[in-house]
Amino acid sequence: MVMILTKRIVSLALVFFLAFSSLSFRIYLLSVKNIYSANTENTLKVNTISTTRGNVYDTNLKRITNSKESYIACIKPTAKGFLESEKLPNKEEIDIELKKGHLVTTTVPCYDFFEQTNDILTLTTYARYEENLLSHILGYCNNNDGMYGIEKYYDDILKNTSGSLTLKYHCDALGRVLNGEAVEVHNDNYNNNSGIVLTIDKDIQKIVENALVNHNIDTGCAVVLNAANSQILACASTPIINRNDLNSTLQNENSPFINRAFSGYAVGSVFKVVTAASALENNKAGLVHECTGNITKSDNLFYCNKKEGHGEMDLKSALTFSCNPYFIELSCNVGGENLLKTAESLGFNKATDFGNGFMTDKGNLPEIEELNSNASIGNLGFGQGSLLATPLQVANCYAVIANGGIYNEPSLIKGYLDENKAFKNGSKVKGERVLSEETCDILKEYLLNVVKEGTGKPAFTSLFDSCGKTATAQSGQYNENGVEIKHSWYVGFFPYENPQYVICIMKENGVSGSSDDAPAFKEVAENIYILEKLRIEN
Repeated sequence: MVMILTKRIVSLALVFFLAFSSLSFRIYLLSVKNIYSANTENTLKVNTISTTRGNVYDTNLKRITNSKESYIACIKPTAKGFLESEKLPNKEEIDIELKKGHLVTTTVPCYDFFEQTNDILTLTTYARYEENLLSHILGYCNNNDGMYGIEKYYDDILKNTSGSLTLKYHCDALGRVLNGEAVEVHNDNYNNNSGIVLTIDKDIQKIVENALVNHNIDTGCAVVLNAANSQILACASTPIINRNDLNSTLQNENSPFINRAFSGYAVGSVFKVVTAASALENNKAGLVHECTGNITKSDNLFYCNKKEGHGEMDLKSALTFSCNPYFIELSCNVGGENLLKTAESLGFNKATDFGNGFMTDKGNLPEIEELNSNASIGNLGFGQGSLLATPLQVANCYAVIANGGIYNEPSLIKGYLDENKAFKNGSKVKGERVLSEETCDILKEYLLNVVKEGTGKPAFTSLFDSCGKTATAQSGQYNENGVEIKHSWYVGFFPYENPQYVICIMKENGVSGSSDDAPAFKEVAENIYILEKLRIEN
């Protein structure tokens, strides 16, 4: 009985052993099969190397975006790939990936850094921005979404012409490139020609941005207009928006995200040309006034910039030396209604719309009800009080004088290019006469004298004659020491005989238009003059 029981136990144990062995063997076979499958299964890999948005061009069809080339080498895990990786500073990291059988991509300094073979391929790619050029107009993106400037307001157009550069090749499930596998480069509309054409002149933009740095206008702006049609040739605001470090830009207490060229400021004496124009248009320009250093209107005492007074002043000499009492008296003679009418016709109190919601501030022009005393009219007459204007508005006011009395709406969008570089005009130039040619000729002569004899002397250059006007405007704001902050201005145009360019420079918390801005005007104007000569010669 004991022997029978023992045999049964042994038999049962044997059955369990055989079953377990069979199960273990099947698990082993399945594991081997899975490993085999993992190592031999073909997978198509798509590697996006670079993407582009639609282009932004300048007025001469030079690329503002996608113009800076960079180079990416694609190295296959072959003997040739290992050998060539010796040239790279990060070869150890690359070798680790190559040993794993992976395709490696890495930046290289130039296209010819490697000899192009089946094992190494170099691709030309394009960075979106050229440093921080035109940061306030062009703006910036977050991934492929426009967040500021042209990038934001024309996002749909730029996004719809996006493209990509990809690599396609087969590898196993572990990401190892299959032996003998060719790497295909696919260009899906990458860096195509389609895009937006701005009125901006890229070379003039660089001149302006450099001048702001050279003259320490670290919180301010500059605008350059085509005098004939008010197209914006350059527009720079400081501080710039650092696209490579938006966090530091956000933390900058001087508010870099404000485009100062499109924002309203107290303008001061650059507004005196409006008062002068209104006087000429309304036959009130014959005033001769004895400046004693101050003037009283409606029990309000106003001071001249020259404490001891200028003596006898007419319109020409008052503009030349920027005599406040003269223009206070003149504006009272002209009257508030006529003064407002002239200012409105010159574009004050009017926002500029660049399309798709991209707009400037409108500034502020007093209502006629506010000009209820000679003091309030006089305040407006020399550019103070509640008057606010953007540097773009001020520049455009002087453009009207420069071109003989025709008002043009400032423009920024010139047109569009398709993939074949066919241009479609998008500008809407429709001028309107707002001042007589006679008035403009007189003002040009007087503004020429400002540069030759008056407050604008620091803008004088021997290369050509120019016209201009200075200002040092009270802002009504005070610093921590209780001192009122002033904004300095210089706006002018050149050449005198046939004005082509209008330049407006403004510095926040400045000393004076003569010392802060006129020298910057001179640098910009001289460099534009030299640039145009070179263009003609070439």
